[in-house]
Amino acid sequence: MRIFSLALLCCLASMLYADVMYEMTSTTEGMMGMKGETHMRVFVKGDRSLTEMTAEDEKAGSMSDVKIIRLDKGVIWSIDHENKEYTEISMEEMGGEPEESEEPTMEMPDVKVIRTGETKKILSKDCEEVIVTMETAGDEGSATFKQTMWVTKDVPGYKEIQDFQKHMSESKLGSSSMMGPNKKNYEEFQEKISDIEGFPLEIIMEMSMGGGIMSFTMTARSEVTKIETTPINDKVFEIPAGYSLQE
Repeated sequence: MRIFSLALLCCLASMLYADVMYEMTSTTEGMMGMKGETHMRVFVKGDRSLTEMTAEDEKAGSMSDVKIIRLDKGVIWSIDHENKEYTEISMEEMGGEPEESEEPTMEMPDVKVIRTGETKKILSKDCEEVIVTMETAGDEGSATFKQTMWVTKDVPGYKEIQDFQKHMSESKLGSSSMMGPNKKNYEEFQEKISDIEGFPLEIIMEMSMGGGIMSFTMTARSEVTKIETTPINDKVFEIPAGYSLQE
C-alpha cells in the first residue's frame, strides 16, 4: 500500500496554497466495489489552512470531516462540530525520525512525467495536460499508477500557492521522514515531479495493485469548481469557542 501513500501525498500536496478559497468535487470508484462522491471547501491563508469535507458513499453512508492545519503552531486540529470537541496532532510526532524497522525498503518506482502538449479550458483558464506514471513490482505483486493533471498558472493567488507549498515542504508535515524506511525513495520521487508547474484544476488518478484474488483497481477524478482570492478572517483557523480537547 505504500505506493498508494506516495500517490496520495503527491496529490494532496499539489492542492494546497495560501490566501485563496477553492471548492472541489471528487468521485471515486473501484477497490472492493466502493463508489462515492466527496465535496471539499478549502481556505488557506499564509501558513494556515481549513478543509471542510463531506462524503457520500454507497456502503459507508454520509461522512464529514473538518481539519485545520497550523504550520505556525506545528499542529493539525480535527474539529467535531456535533459534539463541540477537537483532537490535536503534533507535526513533530508525525514527522519525527523514523524508528528502526525490519520491513524492507520499497524499490524506487519507475516514475515518468510526460507533458503531452494537449490543452483545454477549465473555469475559462487555459490548462496543460501533464501525466505522471509509476510502476513497481514486489513480493505483494505489481502496482501501477497514472495521474493525469490539467494544470495552469493562470489562477488567482498563484504566487501564494507556491509560497504555501514551500512552507509545507519545509515543515514536519511535509518531511520525507513521514515515509519511514522509504525516506530516500520519497525524496527521489519528489525530485522527479518537482518540475511540474501550475495548479491542477482537474486530476484523474488511476491505480491498480496486487495480483490474483488480492488485486484491486481504483479510479478517482477531482475537479475544482470554484477558485478565488478573498479576505479570510483569522478566526477561521482557530478552535471555536467552547470546544473541548478530546484526549
